[in-house]
Amino acid sequence: MANNIHIIYAANPIRGQLVDSRFFNDRYPAYRNAELIVEVSRLINDKYCRIYNTSAIQCAKELTKVKLERTSLDKICLSEYYNKTACIGKNLMYRSADGSCNNLKRSSLGKSTTAYKRLLPPVYLDGVNTVRTKGLPIPRDISIAPSTNLRFTDPLKTIAMAYWTVFIGHDLSHTAMSNMRKSKKVVNCCFERNATKLPSSLSHKLCMPIEIRNTDPFYRNFIKYNSNYKHCMNYVRSVPAMRPDCTFGPREQMNQATHYLDGSMIYGSSEQQMWSLRAKSKGQLLTHSTCKNQSDPKYMPLDYDPEACQFGSGTCYMAGDPRASGLPQLTVLHTLWMREHNRLAKQLSHINPHWGDERIFQEARKIVTASIQHITYAEWLPALLGENYTRQNGLELLTKGYSDAYNDSIDPSVSNSFATAILPFSNSMISDKINLFSENRLKNGDLDLNNHYNQPIDVMRRFFDQLVRGLSTQNTFEIHVGISPQLTNYLFKHRPRKQYDNEGFDVFSLDIQRSRDHGLPTYTQFRKYCGLKAIENEEDWSGIIKPINATDKLKYYRTWNDIDLFIGALFEKHEDGSMVGPTMSCIIKEQFIRTRIADRYFYDLPKVFNEYQLAEIRKVTLARVFCDNSDNITTMQKQVFFKPSTYDLQLCNSNSIPKINLNHWFENVDTT
Repeated sequence: MANNIHIIYAANPIRGQLVDSRFFNDRYPAYRNAELIVEVSRLINDKYCRIYNTSAIQCAKELTKVKLERTSLDKICLSEYYNKTACIGKNLMYRSADGSCNNLKRSSLGKSTTAYKRLLPPVYLDGVNTVRTKGLPIPRDISIAPSTNLRFTDPLKTIAMAYWTVFIGHDLSHTAMSNMRKSKKVVNCCFERNATKLPSSLSHKLCMPIEIRNTDPFYRNFIKYNSNYKHCMNYVRSVPAMRPDCTFGPREQMNQATHYLDGSMIYGSSEQQMWSLRAKSKGQLLTHSTCKNQSDPKYMPLDYDPEACQFGSGTCYMAGDPRASGLPQLTVLHTLWMREHNRLAKQLSHINPHWGDERIFQEARKIVTASIQHITYAEWLPALLGENYTRQNGLELLTKGYSDAYNDSIDPSVSNSFATAILPFSNSMISDKINLFSENRLKNGDLDLNNHYNQPIDVMRRFFDQLVRGLSTQNTFEIHVGISPQLTNYLFKHRPRKQYDNEGFDVFSLDIQRSRDHGLPTYTQFRKYCGLKAIENEEDWSGIIKPINATDKLKYYRTWNDIDLFIGALFEKHEDGSMVGPTMSCIIKEQFIRTRIADRYFYDLPKVFNEYQLAEIRKVTLARVFCDNSDNITTMQKQVFFKPSTYDLQLCNSNSIPKINLNHWFENVDTT
């Protein structure tokens, strides 16, 4: 049993999966306590249902009214979620690394390692923990339906839309894969050598492997070689979290990131993680360079943690989020923002030479976080949802003065549905080719995405500027059920040892399986939540999908009410000016309203910046970040989420792309 479950061979797709959904050991106590509560909840629920002959769902609802009082976990939960003294004595001038003490009434709101928020109650077979699989289609069957090949480029938007979605998605959420609770060892749900599902006698209770049929149009090409990952795709259930109301009840999932839009993918989601990324001098983040010459380009530091990199120690970068090295253009964004922090810190140290390392670091971090917030709300959301929609639905920012939007009674927690079934829309926007561009925006080469998962170092050194131009020039794909085969067949592909040993995982199947693991209600139930008409027949369905949409994926579902939220939302007809349909718009809107108004440090609130500094933050654009932190790029369009024409390109050193004036951060030295 141990050999089947624990051994993970280096560099293979399971190794890549582990890096992507890595669980940090310092969060283990929270995991252990949550798993214990789930187990006890299941036992109580089963007993209660038998005694009162009640449905499992109704039992689970009643169970959420039962507090953890008189149990050993009561004090642990109360100290986590209701500790009224947790913030006393702390420096509240700046954000904490883990999100705690943002809300002064409930210090743990938005903190890393806490549970995702539920917009609708979870749906488990036993009401508490058991995932429904019977009667639902195999995720891989849905993924390989012919409509996956239907992909359309967006004529107006750039691939930066896709990667900014991934970038801020990693800021807001990081779901980890469970491990063995006692031994802390990795769980593998498939036989390593012939990649078949483990029998029930050997399979761990956390296993939810995805079946791959012998008739699979991609994997069947490899079956005759008896190589790995052909019949079974590894999936282990997500790490659970304690319920924030300190009750027994259904399984909840842990968010390892902070729930705030606070740059945690750059700086980390714990004090320990943030400290490990700092140079401890002049407010700088650690960097790595190929040469000793100080003028050479700087990259993120190499990660030598043996658990951090798919291809071994020192083959990936160290960042606030372990997924930073997963995709080349995502690594580019991380590098640009690391450089932006250090650029700001350097200028601040010149303007205020009396500031120490800590003050410089925190002030630079504060500006970087504000810049990310501003770009997300002022540039990305209008490009995604449409300017009219953002204006009419409480997502438009003020252009002058301070906001009074903060509400300490609002929960900032990222919703499970948003993190698990909506954010993955970014996968449908990603191209199988990474286009490279010269300064005059002519394509001069490309890279195959499937050759560069978790292998960033050589690409960054050779093609950095060309990749930056690619982000702001290459078309993104429309948000749709079609996803690149590079992501559905080759995800986490390792370096081929043999010509037939060249396949990977399927991101589409994994996203569906994760939604079911988390007990997300179906697409139709979320349409009702959003005030939209439920789907009850073919006529209802044909009225909400694009005319060009193929519906072959739906033939695998037995009823309209079985359709996974992730699938149904991708099929929807886009609203005017929007890149997504009404259900996605609804869940995205709900999240970003709370993300803003529940954040005491959101950049346009009083006391965060003075009025002159705030005016400078409002000048920030992603174009300026690209200009200031690339190696030798000289031109850029003002709005990098939109395709540029020749006339759109502006000189980086001109006033056409505004720069912020850091002199407004000058602080007089008190000489009295």
